[in-house]
Amino acid sequence: MQAFDFDSAISWHRSWKMKFHMALDTIRSKDFDTQPIGDDTQCRLGQWLAANASELAGSGSAKELVTVHGKFHRQSQSIADAIRNEKIVQLNDKAIVEFGVLSDRIETLLKQLKAELSRTG
Repeated sequence: MQAFDFDSAISWHRSWKMKFHMALDTIRSKDFDTQPIGDDTQCRLGQWLAANASELAGSGSAKELVTVHGKFHRQSQSIADAIRNEKIVQLNDKAIVEFGVLSDRIETLLKQLKAELSRTG
């Protein structure tokens, strides 16, 4: 299995989320391509999960992480598309609240997976 720094992954995730929030004004442009936002294999976490899929196959935390991580990216793209189409204008919108829930779940699952992998060696 490829080495992975879970603490850095949490920082990367938070950084990605912050950059996404800061980019929301840019997203309003019709020229902004939202497709990469929805691709969970383009970030470091997604690449690591894909590269280690067979080694992580027996981990419940990893399976849920893959699912939640994919939902997070699809939700991010959905938000970007909705903002671009002027359908979301407030931070308390249901889609943005769900984005926060998914983000928090990713952090929790990363911590669980780190603990799980440290026990199994």
